[in-house]
Amino acid sequence: MKQQDSLDRAVALLQIRRSSLVAAVVAATATFLAGYTLAVVSAWLVTTSWTQPPVLTLTVAVVSVRALGISRGVFRYMDRLLTHSTALRGVVELRTGLYSLLADRDDDTLFRLRRGDLLARLGNDVDELGDHIIKAVVPALVAAVMAVLVTVSILPFSLFAGISLLLALLFSAVVGPYASYRSAQVHESAALESRGEVVAQTLTVLDDAAALRVQGRLTEQCDQLTAAQESFDAALDRAAWPSAVAQAATPFAVTLAVLGSLWAVFPIWQSGASAGVIGILLLAPLSAFEAHGALAGAASQLARSRAAARRLAAFTGVTEAPTSRAETVGTDVIATSLTTGYSEAKPLSSGIDLRITPGSRIAVVGDSGIGKTTLLLTLAGLVRPLAGSVTLGGVESTQIGTADASAIAVCYAEDAHVFSTTLRENLRVVKHGLTDEELICALAKAGLGDWFENLSDGLDTQLAAGALSLSGGERRRLLLARALLRNAPVTLLDEPTEHMDMQQGDALLHALLTRENGIFSPQNAVVVVTHRVSALQSAPDIIALGKNGILVRGTYADIAAHPECAHLFEES
Repeated sequence: MKQQDSLDRAVALLQIRRSSLVAAVVAATATFLAGYTLAVVSAWLVTTSWTQPPVLTLTVAVVSVRALGISRGVFRYMDRLLTHSTALRGVVELRTGLYSLLADRDDDTLFRLRRGDLLARLGNDVDELGDHIIKAVVPALVAAVMAVLVTVSILPFSLFAGISLLLALLFSAVVGPYASYRSAQVHESAALESRGEVVAQTLTVLDDAAALRVQGRLTEQCDQLTAAQESFDAALDRAAWPSAVAQAATPFAVTLAVLGSLWAVFPIWQSGASAGVIGILLLAPLSAFEAHGALAGAASQLARSRAAARRLAAFTGVTEAPTSRAETVGTDVIATSLTTGYSEAKPLSSGIDLRITPGSRIAVVGDSGIGKTTLLLTLAGLVRPLAGSVTLGGVESTQIGTADASAIAVCYAEDAHVFSTTLRENLRVVKHGLTDEELICALAKAGLGDWFENLSDGLDTQLAAGALSLSGGERRRLLLARALLRNAPVTLLDEPTEHMDMQQGDALLHALLTRENGIFSPQNAVVVVTHRVSALQSAPDIIALGKNGILVRGTYADIAAHPECAHLFEES
């Protein structure tokens, strides 16, 4: 029941119009009905021609065969056009609805998902629900309509043949899909999970290959990808045999229907029925099951759709807002006995006590994978603490909404998105109502003044996602310009100097961590995650993270004097 509820909610988000669905079903039914009628008329024509009647007797049947052959192709085209148009429009509505639901979430579910898993859910799982219309809903409705039509067409010739055909149709409609669904329910769900793991592992290897190679973990990660692919292949193999059994149900039902027709033919033949009637009774069952042949696939698609709906519901359901929510007082961000991470079994940092007040300038350093980025996300209220607490403006992060949290602290991750739109809209995404003068000023402060001057279209320049229109360093500066425009009381920056040359990166770090004459207002707090430890001589406050939390905190000299931090200077 819960599975059906998830699927019903997901299908509701498709916003399929009833008129569109009816039109698709009618077109598909017309296609199969044209094929069935063509088979019936052809059977009558062939068997009647054997008796050598006058040629004019066959004229109507000959013309009908040609007309039905042509109309079947026309109806098939209309079927494909209407069905896919309905499903694709539904997929657009579904993705729009999902993004709205995700925007309303106040918890950290999204940040606990790897990017590859999120891509699999918003990509493959949404496509599965689109296929639910094409491969499950429409075929099931068409099969039900065709079962009635073909049975009614046979009953006038023979009651026994009509009943036997109806029973065979019911066998094909129940036994085959049930077997297919039961096997797919067990195995296809596992295949979906495995596929998400394959996508996630693949993106990890592609995105972080250089870092993994330096850490000596690339081979290990490739082995995990191979294991995930083998698990996915094994899930598909397990589903193959039961699926083959389900596919055999329809041919077996056809055999039963033909045997029933043969049994009914003998008394009809003895009563002097025409050869045409005999041909219809014997050959019509061969094409009566064309629509039912898709039911096994429809049942398998239903299982996949339910599994996809469960996965989507797991991270799009909106949590209930707290019944009472305290108002924030001030802009301080305070971490107390904080433990960060995405799994209680594998915490990243623990025992962190930190207070970020107006005007703070803090640099966070540490080994790759130690939890620096996760610390920023937790301080911004985007990831829930595993233990301890984070308060933003005097309110715990677990009791404050995303919008309220972002009014105090905003985190700019190193993989923040550049949208395929104009430079102006890429900057205005952080705040409405910004003037062109403010945008240009922010670009200049971020070090993109010369770059902007060389743009022929200025703020109307079209940017592309990824690295098609911006270098790595330019992309980081664009994200910094967004942070300057947002002007949040607490700005959290993750590796803002990555992909810049050493001199430019060091100068930018100095400007970020300097309170007076820096690029941020002296009243704003700035926390920067960086691996450039050697460029932090002027930083007033540096935190070195270790496996058990804060390893040492102090000035550049304090960090340099700590024996466990020596390797950080070598790597930078």
